Amino acid sequence: MTEPMPTSDQNPPQSADIDFGEEILVEEAGFSFKPISGYELEVNGSVYMYSDDGNLEISLVGGELDPETSIAELNDDLSVEFMANFDRVELIEAGKDTVQGITGFLNRIHFINAEEEGQGMALICSPHINQFFFMLVISSAEHWEKHGSAVFTALKSHIHFHPQFKPESTVVEVNEHPDLTVETFETLDSQESAVITIERGDISLLMAARTASKSDQITVTEITTPGGQALYRYAPSTGELVSEIVEQPLTSSHGELCLLLPFANQQSLQIGEYQFSFATQSGAPLQEVQIIIRQGRALDMQKLDVNLWLALENENFNQPEFLHQFEVNLRTSLREILAPMNLTPGTFAFYHPAPDELAAFACINLDSDLADCSYIITETVENSRALNIGLVDRITRGDPPMDAGVSAISSGTPGMILSPVSPHACVLVNYPDFAENFAGLARAVVEQLVHFCCGHPGSGQSDQPLALNRDVLWRLRRHPIFYDAD
Repeated sequence: MTEPMPTSDQNPPQSADIDFGEEILVEEAGFSFKPISGYELEVNGSVYMYSDDGNLEISLVGGELDPETSIAELNDDLSVEFMANFDRVELIEAGKDTVQGITGFLNRIHFINAEEEGQGMALICSPHINQFFFMLVISSAEHWEKHGSAVFTALKSHIHFHPQFKPESTVVEVNEHPDLTVETFETLDSQESAVITIERGDISLLMAARTASKSDQITVTEITTPGGQALYRYAPSTGELVSEIVEQPLTSSHGELCLLLPFANQQSLQIGEYQFSFATQSGAPLQEVQIIIRQGRALDMQKLDVNLWLALENENFNQPEFLHQFEVNLRTSLREILAPMNLTPGTFAFYHPAPDELAAFACINLDSDLADCSYIITETVENSRALNIGLVDRITRGDPPMDAGVSAISSGTPGMILSPVSPHACVLVNYPDFAENFAGLARAVVEQLVHFCCGHPGSGQSDQPLALNRDVLWRLRRHPIFYDAD
């Protein structure tokens, strides 16, 4: 939870005195804002505002986000750059905060300039795919307590984000995975359908439909088979659902909906063209629809690679000898559980959050942090055809946060692979619930693996047990996360 800046009981923030002007769009930066009335204003690809008495300064910056860049580090860099000529600047991690529902990293700022002490806040977030937004508000220490913190809080309510930096996407064949083909459709509106051609030998289809805004909601309105059969049809305006595959509408949030075919009650994909139609809550077009098609038979032994992201305060996980033994023990337990399914673990890779991100992600709130954690993990890993497992110290829910009573959970049901921008690309494990109990840890991982691969929107909460019946196992083995062991 974000730690508030200290305020004086005698001098509470005067938020009622803050008036805002007409909204201004900074198109090249991907945001719009309302300037504070009476403040000097400079807009030149970024925004600089300051009070006429010089007591308070504001910087607003937006731009394209390099997928290799940590936004927490970028928060520090932009703050230091803005305050490069100050005598002394101290940045203090202050947890997370939100702008228009988008979670970001927060820094408290203490500084000295010309022998005057000052305070402030700097907040950064990623409102859209490949895009960042940064805001900084500073003032003299005395002015911050009287007015500055209220300006920071009020200004957040007068920011709006606009998608500006679309990721490059094309129809490609993934050379490192010869049994996978990836297709991407860009800017699909409600009058258009995504048409997917299934060829002989194709055994599964994994889809991610994405909007430009992470806060938008997507609904599948129709799925039609090559023979013209409507597997699924849903009318959001009336709530009417006709479906042979699910009992609830296929819908999702965080700007992404994932879907895996065939469903459990189908024997195989049909050769020919499948058509998919969608609707968004905002009415905006989909930014992209990404399809991963797997070819092969999936009859022989199947392998599964594992990425372990260690958001743990336990110092043992920084020791190579400990990690080696941890891998040996977990691999052994996973092999024992997976062997009856004709599955086996493949390669293991370990990753650590950046030091400035560890405190924020060691404790995950399922109501606000799960999607952000998935983004961080997928930006970190090198092997994207793998099960991403985040080990954390605590899993909570609610505000104020309370223990969720959840030992493991999947961020996606189903989840997405081969994507650096998916909010549904990992499973999380509350590591203290297992510690040295590797058999229990492996069982929890396998259960969430099944949710990740075989679940679907509308199937219920992903932290509930899922039966490993014959139909589910048939579907599991065909998921593109697996590959032939030979």
